[in-house]
Amino acid sequence: MTTVSSTTSSSGLSSTTATSVESLEENYELFLSVLVAQLENQNPLDPTDTDEMTSQLINYAQVEQQILGNSYLENLVLATNNESASVALAMVGMEVTYNADDLTYESGDTLTWAFDVPDDTASLTAQVLNEDGDVVYSKSLDTTAGETTFTWDGTLTNGSSASDGTYSLNIYAEDSNGDEVSITAETSSIVSRVDWSDGSAQLIMENGATVSLSDIVSATSASDS
Repeated sequence: MTTVSSTTSSSGLSSTTATSVESLEENYELFLSVLVAQLENQNPLDPTDTDEMTSQLINYAQVEQQILGNSYLENLVLATNNESASVALAMVGMEVTYNADDLTYESGDTLTWAFDVPDDTASLTAQVLNEDGDVVYSKSLDTTAGETTFTWDGTLTNGSSASDGTYSLNIYAEDSNGDEVSITAETSSIVSRVDWSDGSAQLIMENGATVSLSDIVSATSASDS
């Protein structure tokens, strides 16, 4: 069940902004009371300096505009967060493809990454890195242009099996001129739930990964995959 933060008032303002508005109103009323008292009791031969009063009124107006500007930004952020929450919740149960910086490996698993091989790719090598950034497995791949996949079963370069942990894929590619080609690895999994513990919607995948909405490449119904 989604709950609304108690820091938001019924007027749509956060408690901090609402308090600022209330404080400004109280100070403004006090200022007007003092101003009226000064005008009522001023010496006709030495009247109150109107320039100073005008300056104070302008300052109040500027503070009020700043507070209102903050409230507009708060409402915009709230609307954006609500939109993100709706999108994230709609993805639960769907299979999504996302930019995969790293994947969680457990004994017996196979990890699969997908990526597009650009035209004019002359050499292509997949490197599996452990959590320390060390290359634990590498393999030369076909350079045919188009979408391809790389699957790793946990076998290390020395033939032994990898330990459970987080592994990432580095795709090293060069074109016919010897220039490095940038390729981003992707993978797919089904969204099991949404987590807001860090303040933004994070998709928790069945493969154990935590994915931000900004990393999502595509989504489809799991029954269509």
